[in-house]
Amino acid sequence: MASGTKTYLELVKECDTLPYPDEDEFTRLTSEYYRFRLKKAWKQGDDDVNSAYTTLGYILPSVAASMPWTDKFRIDHDTKTISIPWPSTAAPGDALSDYETQAIEEVLQLARSRDSIPILRKWRHEHYRLRGLADRREVRIARAGSAVFGVETVGVHILGYCYDKDHGGMKLWIPRRSPQKQTFPSMLDNTVGGGLMADEDALGCLAREAREEASLPEAWVREHARPVSTISYFSIRDLRAGGPLEVGLLQPATQILYDLEMPPDMIPLPSDGEVAEFLLWTPEQTMKALREGQFKLNSANAWIDFLIRHGYINMQNEPDYMELVARIHRRLKF
Repeated sequence: MASGTKTYLELVKECDTLPYPDEDEFTRLTSEYYRFRLKKAWKQGDDDVNSAYTTLGYILPSVAASMPWTDKFRIDHDTKTISIPWPSTAAPGDALSDYETQAIEEVLQLARSRDSIPILRKWRHEHYRLRGLADRREVRIARAGSAVFGVETVGVHILGYCYDKDHGGMKLWIPRRSPQKQTFPSMLDNTVGGGLMADEDALGCLAREAREEASLPEAWVREHARPVSTISYFSIRDLRAGGPLEVGLLQPATQILYDLEMPPDMIPLPSDGEVAEFLLWTPEQTMKALREGQFKLNSANAWIDFLIRHGYINMQNEPDYMELVARIHRRLKF
């Protein structure tokens, strides 16, 4: 491999940076963080029993020390756990279905008003649903707070392509991010993508993002986008993800991937200022740019998945094929 290029497996590991739970380094690294926990079932009782809780995220010690925790949280510095127990003041029969969401929102708004957590300056008035609760109850967290609590986020992404009308070969629509983007400016990306908000379904999110980012008709996208895969990774944020004040934040994430075959005469156009330009590249050009590190980290994973599914990366030309396939579909465990 030429000097200055990376293998596909190196690219995946550059995004999926947290060691696996069966590796010694996982225990050493995660033991430095506080575990954010919610009850497995939202009901009264068992509030002092560790087995009644499930870990949903990891919080940096510096964040735990700076957060203006309210009395709705239980902070245990010995076990490094931060939990929301059933409120002791609740009357029998109280459902308190929004109690956990309100507790998280209150502490984030308080931290935001005091400017004690820098990442909260990026507040967008958007919310995610927390994943990983056994009873599937709905608990929400502000988008800007997801990395603060180190919880899993879900994104929905389009990998757009067409076939050359003269030669029949596949071409991929690759956007270049705006140089004004706060994260990964000017790097290459998925054709369309965005976070799945609490009030959206995947297809609705996809259609909205396609219109906002690429000027594609929502109804047409809903009809033609094909759900094909998911990828998952567990990132430790570095300077590229948000600057020095966000280094070390943990961000587990899943991307729901859709393939979208577009007619040769359908041209995506930048619309909301997030994209500088759209490039129409062959798979070979895309693979070269991937190996040169031109792609945003998680977008590299998505395009690698696309190239595997369409046969451009395979057992015959990729020595790390089996590990590569397994690694981009990581099971997120805490």
